[in-house]
Amino acid sequence: FSGPGIAINSISISSTFCATGSEDGYLRLWPLDFSAVVLEAEHEAPVSSACISPDSRKVLCTTTAGNLGYLDIQSRHYNTLMRSHEDSVLAFSVEGIWKQMATVSRDNTIRVWDLVSMQQLYDFTAAEEMPCAVAFHPTQQILACGFDSGTVRTFSLAASDLLVEHKQHRTVITGLTFSPDGNFMFSSCLQGTLALYSCMAQKSHVLRVLCNVVARDAGSGPDALVVSGDSHLLAFVGPSKYIVTVMEACSLDELLRVDISILNLNSTALDSAVRVCFAPAPRGELLVSTSSNKILMLDAKTGRLVREVSPVHKLSCSSLALSKDGRYLLTAGDKVIKVWDYQMRFDINFQVYIGHSELVRQVAFTPDQQHVVSVGDAIFLWDFLALPAERSPLAGSEKLKDASETPRQTAPLPLLSLPPCLDVSSVHQAGCQSIFSESDKEEEAGPPGSSRVVANGDKDASVLVVESVRNEELIVRPKVRQESLKSPGQSSNEPRKETKSPKSQCSIRPDSYRHFTPRFKASVLPQSFLSPPAGSEVLKLKAVIGYNGNGRGNMVWNPDTGFFAYTCGCVIVVEDLHSGSQNHWLGHAEEISTLAVSHDAQVLASASGKRNGDSHCQICIWNIQDGVCTASLFHHETQVQAMAFSRDDRFLVTLGDYRDQTIAFWNTYTCELMLSTSISEPVHDVAFSPLSHRELACVGKGAMMFWLLEQQGADVNLKVHRAPAPDVLGPVELTSICYGADTLLYSGTNSGQICVWDTETNCCFMTWEADEGEIGVLVCGRNRLVSGSNTKRIRLWVVAAVQELRLKGPDARSSSVLLEHEITLDGTIVSAAFDDSLEMGIVGTTAGTLWYINWTESTSIRLISGHKNKVTEVCFSPDETHCATCGEDGSVRIWSLGSMELVVQFQVLNQSCQCLAWKPRPVVAWGAESQHVVAGYSDGTIRVFSISRTEMELKMHPHAAALTAIAYSTDGEMILSGGKDGLVAISSPRTGMTIRVLAEHKGSPITVLQCTRKQYRDFGVEGGELWLATSSDRRVSVWASDWLKDKCELLDWLSFPAPAGPEGLGSLPPSLAAFCPWEPGTLVYVGFGMQKEALFYSLRKKQVVEKISLPYFATSLSLSPAARFMAVGFGERLLRLLCC
Repeated sequence: FSGPGIAINSISISSTFCATGSEDGYLRLWPLDFSAVVLEAEHEAPVSSACISPDSRKVLCTTTAGNLGYLDIQSRHYNTLMRSHEDSVLAFSVEGIWKQMATVSRDNTIRVWDLVSMQQLYDFTAAEEMPCAVAFHPTQQILACGFDSGTVRTFSLAASDLLVEHKQHRTVITGLTFSPDGNFMFSSCLQGTLALYSCMAQKSHVLRVLCNVVARDAGSGPDALVVSGDSHLLAFVGPSKYIVTVMEACSLDELLRVDISILNLNSTALDSAVRVCFAPAPRGELLVSTSSNKILMLDAKTGRLVREVSPVHKLSCSSLALSKDGRYLLTAGDKVIKVWDYQMRFDINFQVYIGHSELVRQVAFTPDQQHVVSVGDAIFLWDFLALPAERSPLAGSEKLKDASETPRQTAPLPLLSLPPCLDVSSVHQAGCQSIFSESDKEEEAGPPGSSRVVANGDKDASVLVVESVRNEELIVRPKVRQESLKSPGQSSNEPRKETKSPKSQCSIRPDSYRHFTPRFKASVLPQSFLSPPAGSEVLKLKAVIGYNGNGRGNMVWNPDTGFFAYTCGCVIVVEDLHSGSQNHWLGHAEEISTLAVSHDAQVLASASGKRNGDSHCQICIWNIQDGVCTASLFHHETQVQAMAFSRDDRFLVTLGDYRDQTIAFWNTYTCELMLSTSISEPVHDVAFSPLSHRELACVGKGAMMFWLLEQQGADVNLKVHRAPAPDVLGPVELTSICYGADTLLYSGTNSGQICVWDTETNCCFMTWEADEGEIGVLVCGRNRLVSGSNTKRIRLWVVAAVQELRLKGPDARSSSVLLEHEITLDGTIVSAAFDDSLEMGIVGTTAGTLWYINWTESTSIRLISGHKNKVTEVCFSPDETHCATCGEDGSVRIWSLGSMELVVQFQVLNQSCQCLAWKPRPVVAWGAESQHVVAGYSDGTIRVFSISRTEMELKMHPHAAALTAIAYSTDGEMILSGGKDGLVAISSPRTGMTIRVLAEHKGSPITVLQCTRKQYRDFGVEGGELWLATSSDRRVSVWASDWLKDKCELLDWLSFPAPAGPEGLGSLPPSLAAFCPWEPGTLVYVGFGMQKEALFYSLRKKQVVEKISLPYFATSLSLSPAARFMAVGFGERLLRLLCC
């Protein structure tokens, strides 16, 4: 037979005719001689199979689109029996009013089904996008769908119409759900972004977007977000796969964090969360399935572990759900479904249901609890035959118990960033605030005039938000005012006495991260210190590792000359970007807040806080050519917020912080103060006009201030025009500023808008939404603009059309501004410098990192990286080619001593790393070089890291309290660890077992553990190792041990006397001890005592054999193994090298 060349996929023959199914979608009936087509039926997709019924009255066929139907030959009618997806089903949602179910699949379709008839009602196809999450509105015929492009769309099923399209996400949607009351919708994506939408109206709109809060590495799933039955709480896995976070659903305020990885103290492997689910409202429990095949049942208010179920499946549980009456639990995993008795009252508490051939992606009860739906390789609808729960008359009253009698008068204020609470703890606990780093505190400050009071009752934790409103308003000066002052004749080194305008009586920190706040300072400068003459120093600073992310605008780079400088504490680091060599300018005694470089790159200005006893903070003027401080300026009383040079470098303007509230103008040639005036409200940033050295502008609360300098002989006049921000922005802080081309001026706000001003009319003619957070950095070059914010993003905008739009005034459209590039970094953006074309630049973040940015290549490379806050320990590798550091930020970092570059970093979230040790060289000659470090953490755990494999090899939990000291035995076969409770544990890194616990120092934190070798029978005791433990109560124990023979014997016990009460000391200095490398059998001790001294104690003579006087009580100690040198650190910021 010859045909039209169409492929036949199936053929079926009966005694009277033949049926064929072909690639063109036709089912055809032929006579047995195939002379002509008798009957045909067209399908939307190729026919994959055809089968004639035994009575030859019907022909059954299937299509590649997943449809099953039959052709009735006598009536010539075609009936579709079933439709199905062509590929795996990714997610579903069920609603109870209209009894419908929606599914999404890899075949790029969204389908809506009738649960009663199981017939398909609607079919939506996304040609170039794959739907991956779906949710029904609980009360309206609205369907929300999330796509792999990051788009979230809502559809009206009643009108079969698209309602609204949201593009807050950039990648695959992993979670999408409505609150049970239908007021809110939530979505999350693979990048960790979480969005909150209001659904009060039919068309939803965005209320809040948070970045990096949902776990990126927990794996995508359709039910990543869950809302409690009362619509009050939202839960998800994040910000890491080890953490489960609970938020207030209506505001996304964080209420609770639970660290899943530490709940199992007996496991050496890190457990992570996979899925979460709320129990019905009366129970108040949160269920978490974990990677170790458990289900943890937690108290949703406190995070307390109520009970756990293990093992649940052979592999991790991919989905879980509870029945509405709270009696049954569904879990999916291992391609099976299990139904559990929630109370776990029987010997076997589950039943297994088999049917899926692939991974079960989602499982849930229907709202009437009559069926169970599961999806994966297909859609399964199961009859649920369990007896219904008896109705309890107390159910209604139980729900009302937790209800407040009085409604809230005001909505709670959202936090600006997430508070990183430790372990299993509620943020309601008062002690939680102590874990914030200094740089975090300023980012999480509340808005002006508000205070937050946190209370925790005995039975039920709650948050009480108290709003305090200032009675007095900030002083608003006239729009134009003129002040005239004569040029001062005093020396610039002497603070001027002048009459200042009255300031606002309320010095509340502004609601802006851009405003500088110094780190908490626990140390004081030495009363007298004489540095050695130049050229005769024994110690010389070689390198500084770190960038102060707490500063603001504290990094400068001139692309023409290559000059690059940044601050770390009170040190200015001038670094060669090609060679990496550093010069250190040491002129400040306090933390440097900001830097400014002149346009000719010949002068650098730096500002820091005031020293103890000084009445004004310090501004240093540096000659860049030779690094010499040519002048020190004193004027501002608290901190300098920002500085800028005029275009011709004749003037320097300095801006005081919110407590100082003054602006000062300096003559850069004479370094004299020309003019100073008070400002009625805090200001955040200042910039000189590129067109005139007499014009400048600064930004503050709700206004831009344009300044004009007029100089006639010795008289200097200053005029100011205060231009309010556009009313459309509402109450807002203008936080950043930069001049653009011609007469354009850009300013950022704390709500994410960028305003464009015309400097000829001093009016704002255009705004656009540039970010979801506060914009603290702006840099403009030619027709491009860079913005940096506290969402950790820097964005590159094309603003070429803005100049043309200036002529249109208020009618300018922000759509003419194009977002060209975007890069997400590791922290809030605090400083930035770019070349004139904005193609490349350097950006600083609060994480203590300086990044090289190349927009052309869309790359970001770490230039400088350090610990975000306090460094707690440092140790060297045995070959002295590397060193390791750890800090309160929970990181362990390995550095190359040759290049001072970061080699590898190990990060533990929500824990502080307190102590560190490098594994010593093996005793045997053929042993491999050590590539391991061990670290102790605040949760009592010990982690062993392999540097060569860049992974954690072992986790142990020998302590109930935070670790304070750790050391390897001399052969590296044992780990000695000491805790805050004074217990010393000896553990084997080979087996992970703790073989011995010593309680001699119990009650006083261990400060030092150190091991050294000895002759086996030396000191009259057996063992090839000598080790000591020091505790903060000025006691030192010395031990001899042979771990292979399980021998550990106390050799000596030392107690050092001290006065009854310290005078002038807020806290006692630590007790420290170390074995003396050049005097075997001798140890050195420093600590609080009768005198400020270092004591050398002989273990053989049992007495102090030498004393070295010290200027202060020591806080750190290290003895050189190669020479008779001892390094001693003091709380007065002094480091001294002593020759012994």
